[in-house]
Amino acid sequence: MLPPLLTSLAALSTLLGQSVALPPGASSTKYIDWRNFKANGVNLGGWLVQESFIDTAWWNANSGGATDEWGLCANLGSRCGPVLEKRYASWITCADIDKLASANINVLRIPTTYAAWIRLPGSQLYSGNQQKYLRDIATYAIKKYNMHIIVDIHSLPGGVNGQGIGEADGHYGWFHNQTALTYSYKAVDAVINFVRTSGFPSHFTIAPINEPVDNHDFSAFGSPFALSDSGAAWLTNFTHGVLDRVGKVNKQIPVMLQDGFKGEKYFSQFFDKKENLVFDIHSYYFAGRGVSSANVTAFECTDAKDAAGDGRFPIFVGEWSIEAQYNNTFSARQKLLAYGLTAFSKHTSGSAYWTAKVAGPNDNKVDGQGTRSDYWSYEKFIDLGFTKNLNVYAGYCN
Repeated sequence: MLPPLLTSLAALSTLLGQSVALPPGASSTKYIDWRNFKANGVNLGGWLVQESFIDTAWWNANSGGATDEWGLCANLGSRCGPVLEKRYASWITCADIDKLASANINVLRIPTTYAAWIRLPGSQLYSGNQQKYLRDIATYAIKKYNMHIIVDIHSLPGGVNGQGIGEADGHYGWFHNQTALTYSYKAVDAVINFVRTSGFPSHFTIAPINEPVDNHDFSAFGSPFALSDSGAAWLTNFTHGVLDRVGKVNKQIPVMLQDGFKGEKYFSQFFDKKENLVFDIHSYYFAGRGVSSANVTAFECTDAKDAAGDGRFPIFVGEWSIEAQYNNTFSARQKLLAYGLTAFSKHTSGSAYWTAKVAGPNDNKVDGQGTRSDYWSYEKFIDLGFTKNLNVYAGYCN
C-alpha cells in the first residue's frame, strides 16, 4: 500500500513512477481499502457509453444529427445494435490496456449505461453484449496488470442529470420516481452478480450513479447548487439501498458514491463511517469557473484540498481533465497534468483522468490552441511522454 500523504520525491515516484504490472496470473486476491489505496487511474469513456466529442468522426457518421446516445439509437433504428457492437469491439482493446499499463495506470473506471445491465421498457438505449466486452477487458487488465476496476453505472432509468450521459438530454425523471428506483436496483443487482461471478471480486468497486443533479439550470452544473436537498435525500436513500444489497453479498466490495457536486462533508453525516463507502468527486476547468491555462494549477491544488472533506470517508477524484475555459496552450499541458496528478494523490485516494482516448484531430476546438483531443486523451499524453518523470512535481500542493 502507498502512504496517504506524499511529501517527498521518493514517495511520489512510488505512486506515479513504479510499474504495476505483475506476471500473468499473479493478480492479488486482497480487497482494497480506499482509505490507504492510491489510484493512478483513467476512465474508459466513449466505449460502453457514447459521447459525441470523444470520436466526432464516428459520431457524425452514425448519429443522424442526434445530440445523445438515446437519439443516436432512435435514428439508427435496427442498425443501432450492429453499430454499437462494432464500437464495443474496437474502441477499447487489450492494446489500449497495454499502453495504459506502460504509464503505470492501476485503476480503470469504466462507464456503462443501465442498458448494459437491464432492459427497460420504452428506453432507446441499446442492450447487447456490453457485459461480455467489459468482462474480457477487465479480466485482461486484472490478470496481466493487477488493475482495479470501477464499474460505473453512468446512467439510470428516467435520467439523473438532464444530459445524454445520464440517460438522454432533458431527462431528469430518476428523482422521486419509485419505478425508476426499482429498475435502478435491478441494474445494481446485475452489477453485483457480475462482480460476484467475475473470478476476481477483490478487484472491483461498484459505482451505482454518476453526477446526479436535479437543477434544470445548467449554469449550476458542477456546483453544490446543482443538486437540491430533496434530490440529495433521494440519492442518500438510494445509496443506503445499494450498500445493503452489496453488503448482503460481500461487504468487502466497496461502493462508490458520486456526490452530485455537494462534497463528502454534506453527505458524511448520513452514513455510518464503518460503511465500505468511498466518495467520487469530479473536478473540471473547461467551463463555468473562469480558469485559464495560466492558473489551472492553483485550482487543482484548491480542489484537491477541498475534496478531502471531513475525513470520515475516503475520497477519489473520478473525473478530471486539464482543458481550461480560456487560453489553452500546448506548452502548459505536461505541467497541468503532473500538477493535477500530484495534488489529487496527496490529498485524496488518487484520481482517474477523463479519458483514456479521444480521437483526433476532431472538430471540437478549444479556446486557445488545438482541440479537445489535445487535452482530454491520456493515450496522447503517453505518446508525448507527459507521464514520465512526474516526480519532478512532488513538492507541489503540500
